[in-house]
Amino acid sequence: MTQKRSGFGRQVRQTRKEKGIGLRELSRRVGIDYSHLSRIERGKRPPPDLEVVVKIARELGIDRTKLLNLAGVPEEVITEYGDQETRNWISGVVAGKEDDLTKISAGDRMLYTVEKPEADEVLLGLRPEDITLHLPDEAFSSGSARNTIKGAVSNIEDYENYNLVAVDCGSFNLQVAITDTSLEKMDLVPGKKVFATFKATAPVIRT
Repeated sequence: MTQKRSGFGRQVRQTRKEKGIGLRELSRRVGIDYSHLSRIERGKRPPPDLEVVVKIARELGIDRTKLLNLAGVPEEVITEYGDQETRNWISGVVAGKEDDLTKISAGDRMLYTVEKPEADEVLLGLRPEDITLHLPDEAFSSGSARNTIKGAVSNIEDYENYNLVAVDCGSFNLQVAITDTSLEKMDLVPGKKVFATFKATAPVIRT
């Protein structure tokens, strides 16, 4: 068992228990197999892909850079990945409230956020790693991801440890960060139909 393996798994297990989140619940939230996550926590398996590490950090409220370091991700990759930050800016108009969420009308799409902007016209910002892609024929549950948007892949940029997938959603475009493993598994190519999902807590609002 390597130090990297044990350090990453120990941090995830400790924080998960402190927050009262079950192993099955966390595995469901981040989209990996329950038994595999259990072995990762016990240091029996190496840390998961960069994309999953970022999701775990977000779900557990752990500093992303710290967890990526524990996962053994090189500093230059962490820096490059972090530089992507908020690449998606969507113009919209506040369209009221629903279930204590703010509705933002963006072209022909309705988006939801926990933010409560004072202005009527806003910019909604999303980081590429806060968006998840699904295939139309894939049985998936949006879970806590209130926003589900249909689109089509328009371009794929290959970086060292991840890919930036451009998705044409009609009224706007999204850039989504995914790993090589996910890209291959989903067989993504320009023109392929996808669903993009993200939580209502993901967007930042600028007025």
